[in-house]
Amino acid sequence: MAPRRLPPGEPSCVIAVDRGLAHTLRLGLRPHVVVGDFDSVDATMLQRTREQWPDLVVQRHDRHKAHSDLDLALSFVWGLDPTEIALAGGGGGRLDHLMVSATMLARPRYAALPLTAYIGASIVRAATAGMDMKLPADDGNLLTLLAVGGTANLDTSGLRWNLTGATPLASAATLGLSNELTEPEAHVKVQAGTVLAIQTHGKSLP
Repeated sequence: MAPRRLPPGEPSCVIAVDRGLAHTLRLGLRPHVVVGDFDSVDATMLQRTREQWPDLVVQRHDRHKAHSDLDLALSFVWGLDPTEIALAGGGGGRLDHLMVSATMLARPRYAALPLTAYIGASIVRAATAGMDMKLPADDGNLLTLLAVGGTANLDTSGLRWNLTGATPLASAATLGLSNELTEPEAHVKVQAGTVLAIQTHGKSLP
């Protein structure tokens, strides 16, 4: 499933993750790298793509690997020292895959990357201690803050219900669910812990 929203601008490097090659081509993007165990990519499509772009980098991994295809792709991106990363995914398919993929973004190694994920109709960012996230209202007026891996302490501004370090956000707590931006840009400064910020366009809260 392709994402409902795409990042602006023209990418300098497109990495297709396994079956994501089909979505990449459908969106009119030129793939530079294909990563995965290729259990779901169409073999004929992959061959045609290699013939069209002989410089295509293909990283085929064993199906019995200990890491997901997305994890392998992000590890590849890590080595490129990028200035900006856009991750695009449809948000459908298996629930376990979706949950692992989303929470993986909060792993300290990846939370430190300049990464914005476009998943289904939502935009997701991660931040760890010492980071300050800028969340434009154009990316969604509704915001959920989810602590991952333990309690997080946050200072927020530009939200209907702002959080401070005096009100810790416990892991998997619903305290951060369905907040609302009241300014053109909200800020989330992480004092401790790691947090996912999920923005979605929706009806204003009553």
